[in-house]
This record gives sequence, structure tokens and C-alpha cells, in this order.
Amino acid sequence: MAGNETIGNVVREFYIGNTLVKICDDYCRERAPREIEKILQRIARQALAGLSASTAANDYGKIKAT
Repeated sequence: MAGNETIGNVVREFYIGNTLVKICDDYCRERAPREIEKILQRIARQALAGLSASTAANDYGKIKAT
């Protein structure tokens, strides 16, 4: 898939280990504020589980913002 990727409106980039993570706002850019809040709450719940597991494994210090 490299080279054929569509790049959205990137609002944040950071690394987790050797992986570059790009956060785009395309999905919620044209949504109502209440819809955006529900989306962010759902993402937060999902991310919390991963961050908790990462912290427990002592990997949290490897996350670097760019």
C-alpha cells in the first residue's frame, strides 16, 4: 500500500516506537458538535484500554510526540 495512500487533513503526528502515527480530522470535520463529542468519547474509551496495557508493560515512555 506504500505510495498509494490517500493523506487526509493531518492534525497531529507522533511516534509509538518505530511507528509513525498520523491523526486526521477528516471523519469528524463536518459533523455537529454533539456527534464529535460522541466520537471522541468512543475513541477515548478504546485508547484508555491500550494506554493502560502499555503502562502496565512499562512501554509508555517510548511514546514520543513530534
